[in-house]
Amino acid sequence: MQEQPQDPYSQNQNDPYSQNPLQEPQFPVNRFGAYPPRFPQEEGEEEKKARKRGQRWRVFLAVFLTATITFLLTAGIAFALYGDAIRELGGNRLGFLYDEADEDSYVLRFPAEAGVEDALEKLKDVYGLIYENYIDEHSHAELIEILTQGLVDNMESPYTYYLSADDNQAAQDSMSGEYSGIGAIVMMDESGFFVVNDVVMDSPAEEAGVAIGDRIVAIEGESTAEINDVSKLASLIRGEDGTVVSITFFRPSENREVVQEITRRKITNAALSYELLEEGIGYIRLTEFSAHAAENFENAVLDLMDQGAQHLVIDLRSNGGGYAYQCIDMLDVLLPPQTVATVEGRSEGKDYTEEWKTEKPAQVPDDMTYAILLNRYSASASELFAGVLRDLDKATLIGERSYGKGVGTLTWTLSDDSAVQISNFEYFLPQGESINGIGLVPDEEVILDEEVALKSINQLSLEEDTQLAKAIEILEERVK
Repeated sequence: MQEQPQDPYSQNQNDPYSQNPLQEPQFPVNRFGAYPPRFPQEEGEEEKKARKRGQRWRVFLAVFLTATITFLLTAGIAFALYGDAIRELGGNRLGFLYDEADEDSYVLRFPAEAGVEDALEKLKDVYGLIYENYIDEHSHAELIEILTQGLVDNMESPYTYYLSADDNQAAQDSMSGEYSGIGAIVMMDESGFFVVNDVVMDSPAEEAGVAIGDRIVAIEGESTAEINDVSKLASLIRGEDGTVVSITFFRPSENREVVQEITRRKITNAALSYELLEEGIGYIRLTEFSAHAAENFENAVLDLMDQGAQHLVIDLRSNGGGYAYQCIDMLDVLLPPQTVATVEGRSEGKDYTEEWKTEKPAQVPDDMTYAILLNRYSASASELFAGVLRDLDKATLIGERSYGKGVGTLTWTLSDDSAVQISNFEYFLPQGESINGIGLVPDEEVILDEEVALKSINQLSLEEDTQLAKAIEILEERVK
């Protein structure tokens, strides 16, 4: 099987999307216009005053189309879907002023809306009680930080949360294609357990016998019960190459706990691999929609057609998502110019609607069809890709109902390199469907045998992989 390793930090002057996402892009927004939404180019008076006081904010605007509760336990988020714009904070924000009447004070101004006065009075009382009576003394700066985290983490969306500077850096590092950690991919399930849903080939996790479905219940003997998102979990597991981390797994299949001492190391994860399965049928597996995924996908498709492939199996099992523009650019390889999704979101206090489109002529024959493999860990960009091809009668979906994440988020990196991720838009498939909280129902439901399901996908033989076998069976009938 041929692999296409990634290097999202390599520079290609002819491809603006290949830029290091931490550097200023050479264009204002990407080709989807309001995705990411436009932000003001002009600063308001309050921002100018803040700049003069050294309070300049930096924003790393990132669009997520990924199951953001998924995390590579190596160096960062497996599924981070970054956008391509860096902006100053703008929009309808609260006014933050230096109080000239009292040189030792700052003022945070709120609009005089109904209920604001009572809410602020309550906040003042609670803040004072905590400041004066909490068992451990905290400075005002520390309490403001706690308020900041609490505001973000208590919104109703599970995809809106606060990232510490370390977690934010881990999210960015994860997209480099090289990690330092154990190589287990984890999601938080509906019961709040951290569950291993895939294992990187030839990784320390694979060598230690970590199984699909294992729950991470403790790290270095400390329970994970109080950890509320996978980014915090990952920050405890990732570490320097060559160091050891002790992880306690609960293995439901054996109803017992397993303690593993795992040595971290650098892991290069090839996100895309492909091969010709048999005459007329090609196979492409994509583990994430990360940088250069579309380029590698295009190369794989063209190479497989040169080898005689007439139809393709596209394996998106355990793919938690990735860059939105990579997903659309992959569809651009397979489809003629057309609208593939509609986006409805909110920016600067206003609702907006935008269409995502393919723009170039298809590079494949019009009669090429696809069998797409999904499981319950296939999320977001995976669901968009598969759902579009299904709605356009190009694909048969095989496997299990997918995860069901039909919303996207924006992430702002703040002045101290921490970040906030905010649910910002919902996308709709060509036939108008939103899969948020629902997922994609496969055309052919195929459940792997219980023992087989404990293995990672790359460990399965064709005899064990009944989902892949079903895809081949369907496509064999279409080969001329």
